[in-house]
Amino acid sequence: MLDVHIDDFFKDCAVILLHGFKYFPTKQTFYTEDISGPDDADEFGLHSPRHLAAFGAIIWLQEEGYIRFSEVDRQESVDEFVLTSKAFTRLLQADKEDPTTSLVQKIEFARLQGDSISLAYLMREHFLLR
Repeated sequence: MLDVHIDDFFKDCAVILLHGFKYFPTKQTFYTEDISGPDDADEFGLHSPRHLAAFGAIIWLQEEGYIRFSEVDRQESVDEFVLTSKAFTRLLQADKEDPTTSLVQKIEFARLQGDSISLAYLMREHFLLR
């Protein structure tokens, strides 16, 4: 089993990609709280480590070319969020053993089942090692 923060990273990336797939190709505002849940900034206006980690997953996916957005609003949201063609086509890939099942379906199933091991495997195999 991986460190908890890496499991959270894979889960966060899955949530971001699934959200983008659900609304593809519509550009929209995407809120960090949609990944990490509600966040109360501290007395200095700083977000919680969990919120910052979720926001970091958004930035990482953008830097790796899986999502696009136009602007960042104080680590709270990104504007004009949309999947790239690279992510969209990867999510549509059929499973070799079951051609009726796509990668997006496998990711959604693992996420809904709370299966962090399968989710980590899918994210590693299809988004890190390519």
